[in-house]
Amino acid sequence: MSTVKIVALITVKPEHRETLFDRFAQLVQASRAEAGNNSYDLHQDIQNPNRFVFVESWKSQAAVDEHNASEHFQAFVKAIEGKTDHLEIVMLNELSI
Repeated sequence: MSTVKIVALITVKPEHRETLFDRFAQLVQASRAEAGNNSYDLHQDIQNPNRFVFVESWKSQAAVDEHNASEHFQAFVKAIEGKTDHLEIVMLNELSI
C-alpha cells in the first residue's frame, strides 16, 4: 500500500485563533501517537496568521480512516465548528521514488 499524504488548510475566524491554536496542538500530539501515522505537522501562514496548514503522512488509507474515526479527531471536528472561514482538505498519493 502506498503512503497517503494530507494537506489540510484551515482559515480560522480571528476571534477564535488563540483558542483553536490550543486545539490544533492537542490534535497534533494525539495524531502523532497513532500507530498508522508517519508524521503530523502544523504550520502557520506567514502572511495570514489566521491560516493554518496541517501536513500529514499516513501509512495507508486504512490508517487515515482510523484517524478520522478516532475520538480525538471527532472532538476536534466539533471544536472547530462555526469557528472557521475556510477549510480545504487535499488528499495525495505519494509518487516520490
